Amino acid sequence: METNIIVPEVYAGMVTEKVKGLVKISNYAKDLGELDNFAQEGDSITFPQFCALGEAEILERGGKIKVEELRQNSTKKTIKHYSKGVLVYDIDALTGKGNFLENAVMQQARIFARARDKETVADILANTVNKFATANADAITEKELHGAFALWGDEQDTDSFDAIIVNSRLLPSFYDMKGFVSTDVTYSKNNNGIIRNGVVGLFRGVPVVLSDVGTYDTTKNECITFILKKGALGFKDKKDGIDIELKREGEDKATKVLADEIFIIGLIQKDGVTVVRKTIA
Repeated sequence: METNIIVPEVYAGMVTEKVKGLVKISNYAKDLGELDNFAQEGDSITFPQFCALGEAEILERGGKIKVEELRQNSTKKTIKHYSKGVLVYDIDALTGKGNFLENAVMQQARIFARARDKETVADILANTVNKFATANADAITEKELHGAFALWGDEQDTDSFDAIIVNSRLLPSFYDMKGFVSTDVTYSKNNNGIIRNGVVGLFRGVPVVLSDVGTYDTTKNECITFILKKGALGFKDKKDGIDIELKREGEDKATKVLADEIFIIGLIQKDGVTVVRKTIA
């Protein structure tokens, strides 16, 4: 009896863990639970959103407290089903130069990570209500970033933000910002500009994260920046991580590694992300 060189559970775990390290913007989406077993690609799922209560009111002597019902709006997201297969020959897996299985894991993980980020960005662009225009298509200024933060009024606490997602073309802009590189500014940090795990540094105490997935509009030739509030994004997976199936090609002495993932991801707070770019529709 022929034994598979690849163990599906181990391979799936490796791909899933790699994806976690490669996703950028979708890394900040919170887990809203699993999709049920009957959910299919193309189905629409309702994501709950709590409506804001009104302001406090004066209570007159002898009066009654006015009660306001706590309500929810809802936003619908479409389930997506992504897949990628790879063929690995036994001879390559066992004796090939380099680690074929490790390379397959890394490439499939990168593909699935980009898919999640791409879906997240598409949903943000379609549904966000916060937008701020820049003067240039491939540059951003410190003043413009401050203006984008100002859209949240007095709700600008540093700890309420997850990240600022920027395209690599904007790196020179950050290196030119006094508020990013100068130690004379109280909110600038040492070692800003040194890139580690995709993080360029901190601006106003918020991580600046480098990502080229969905952050450049090739039609308008302009960069897109995202400022994320905590809790702005959410996701649901149908399965725990990426599902791996093996199809043995005995005559070829090879194995097809079939990977797929069913998920839904996107914006759950319409004012939770500010999009910063030149063209504001």
